[in-house]
Parts: sequence; C-alpha cells; structure tokens
Amino acid sequence: MLKNKIKSDINAITTHYCQEYQRVEKQLIGQNFLSPLRLEALKQFSAHGFPNKKQADWKYSSLTTLSQTPYALNISIPDNTLSSTHLDPLRSDYRLVFVNGCFSAHLSNMALLAGCKITNLATMLEHYSDQFNATWKPDETIDENSFTHLNTAFMQEGAYIYLAANTHLHTPIEILFINTDETSRRFIPLRTIVIAEENSKATIIEKYIDMSAENNADYFTNTVTECRLAGHSHIQHYKRINESKLAQHVGKLCVTQQKNSQFSAYSLALNGALIRSDVSVKLLASDAYCQLKGLYYASGQQQVDHCTQIDHVSPHTRSEEFYKGIIDDRARATFNGKVIVREQAIKSKAQQLNKNLLLSPLAEVNSKPQLEIFTDDIQCTHGASIGQLDNEALFYLRTRGLTVAAATDLLVKAFIQDIIEQMPLFNDVALPILIKKTHENF
Repeated sequence: MLKNKIKSDINAITTHYCQEYQRVEKQLIGQNFLSPLRLEALKQFSAHGFPNKKQADWKYSSLTTLSQTPYALNISIPDNTLSSTHLDPLRSDYRLVFVNGCFSAHLSNMALLAGCKITNLATMLEHYSDQFNATWKPDETIDENSFTHLNTAFMQEGAYIYLAANTHLHTPIEILFINTDETSRRFIPLRTIVIAEENSKATIIEKYIDMSAENNADYFTNTVTECRLAGHSHIQHYKRINESKLAQHVGKLCVTQQKNSQFSAYSLALNGALIRSDVSVKLLASDAYCQLKGLYYASGQQQVDHCTQIDHVSPHTRSEEFYKGIIDDRARATFNGKVIVREQAIKSKAQQLNKNLLLSPLAEVNSKPQLEIFTDDIQCTHGASIGQLDNEALFYLRTRGLTVAAATDLLVKAFIQDIIEQMPLFNDVALPILIKKTHENF
C-alpha cells in the first residue's frame, strides 16, 4: 500500500509539472535556443520525481508537502505596490529585486560597468542572447538532482552577473527575492548565474524574504545558483533565508574553481517550513581555496537540511567548512557534509566541523560528516557535536538574578559568537533575529 501511495504521489506531481510546462511553454523566453535543454531537464525530472528517503542524501528529509502540493508557476508582472521604503536602505550601486518571482525594475538599481553585465536573467535571454550563449553553457560537472532538473526546465528568471577580467567591485551586489502573495500556492523557480573572469572580485548577497501580511504564505522556492570562477578570481557569496512559516525552500549552490581562485559562502537559514540547502564545490585547479560557513535556527516544526560536497580534484587545494545549528521545539535539522580528495589531489588540506545545540528534548538533529580520500600526503579533519544547554551554567546565571530567558540568551550568544564573527555582512542581523526567535519560545 505504501509503495503504491509513493508511486501515485510521484506520478501525480510529475504530471502536474509537465502540465505546468505545457501551459507556460510559449511564454518562456529564449525557447529558440533553450527549448532542448528545458525539455531534457523536464524529461529527467519526470523519470525520477522528487527524491525519497531511500536516497542517502535525502534519508532524513521529508518532502511530503512538495510531493503532494501542486504549486503553480505564475509568469506575470510583479507586485508594484512595494516601494523602496519597504526595503533596507540601499548600500550599493547594484541591487536586483524580484517580487513573487518576477523582476521589479522600479525597485532595482543597476549601475553600468564597463565590460560587465549585472541584470536579471530574463532580460539577458530576451535582449542579449548572443552574449548569454557566449558566456554560459550547461555545466556537465554539476551534480544534478530532481530539483535542479525542475529548475532548469523552467529556467527564466533570476540574476545574471558577468564580471570581466580584472574587475573589482567595492560594494556588494544585492539580490532580493521577496514574496508578498499570500493567496496562491506559487511555484518560484529562480536561477542565478555568476561568471567571474580572471582576477575579478565581487561580493554577492542573496536574500529570500517573505513580506506577506501574516507570514503564512504557502509557496515553493526552487533556486539554483551557479558560480564559475576563473583563475585568481575572488567571490564572496552570502545567502539569507527568511521565508514564510509555510514556505518550501530548496536551493542548490554549484561552484567550479580554477587556479588560485577563492570562494567563500556564508549561509544564514532562519524561516521556512522546509529549508534545504545543497552546496557542490569542485576545486579543479591547483591552489584553489573555498570556505563554507553556515548558521541555522530551526524551531516549531521546521525542517532545516544542509548537504554539502567539496571535491578536491587537483593538488594543493584547500577547503574549510564550519556550520552551527540551534534546534528548538519539535524542529529537525540535518547536516550531511562530504569532502572528496581525488588520487591526484596531493598536498591538499580540508577541515570540516559541525556543531549543534538542542534547546528542547523533542528537537532532533542528524549530523553526518564524511571524508572520501583516495591519496596520501594530505591533511584532512572532520568532526561533529550535538549538545544541550549546560544546566550548571544556567543555574549559575539564575543565581545571579537572570531569568530563564535571559540566561538562555546569554548561552545561545556564546554558542554562536564564533560563527557570526566569521560571517562579516551578517554580523548586524544574525544575532538579533536569533535572539528574537529564542524569545518566541518562552
């Protein structure tokens, strides 16, 4: 019975998205050159459906809502009732804003830069298709899954960033994905493409924000961000997920790095019924370096999952990975981190660490750090820990006149202080939001 139910769900949901594609196919931009890619991706998605618990990387992830809810794509103009006063003050020359999955030109700010292109993907596909095709090709090294295939099938909107050689941006590129729609079950596929040529440098901030009235909007955000770093390029990538209480957010970050490139990813996962973040980094040439830093807080009945893979393909490559999580109430979290060191990747170094703090006896976390090493003469370490608040420390703070809430605040701050200090642009927002979430549970 259960197997038949699962098959029925797979057939129903794949049929739904195939019908969605047929419904909007003629509205999709760039069909004259992207149609074969989209159709092949849809074929792959139809063949496999969403992942299930039998797949190792999805063992602890529940996709019941996604498998049973027919979210619909809505290609339309954005909500123009938003004004710049609703947004954080502009601190950069470059801001791309998307509302309900659609680009909002009047909220965006795109300064011109010689040899570079910073715009929305739909504009690139419609008006600059020759340049798009010259700079972007499907990357066969990307580890595809069903969500990536689904995203590719509907690939149309998102950000396109091309950095010419020797370009150094001194202010961040800010990309805001805002939801205001609380009436429809919307499917929002977003593709961000970052191409960093030789010796270029930039900081990119992706923010996913719900601004619906009750923070109860039910929608599905499916994101893929591709970052391709040429030699000696430096990219810092920030991602902040603050979706609605009912939102399903499944995102993938795919990174390829060439010689002497440096990539830093900083993740802050806060709100959403489901937050799934996959990261795949391939260090393809010597002296490439990447670091992944993440902080997540799951409460209520949230599910927050991180699955990372760093592949050391070449010699003298380095990686550092550090994630911390706070899990409260009946929430669940998963960290599944894999580091691969290939046979030819001698003299490589890799560090991986995941630490979790449980604030409730009903909270659950699964941590699985992994190393796959196929050579000698390397330096690799990994570790994981899961713990609770120190009762003696709580008691001591209570004897000094602190309430339970205040004492908990202090210990939570101490737990996350080191990871926050390593995420510079999240310093001013992470701590207040996390403490506010902690207070909501007292």
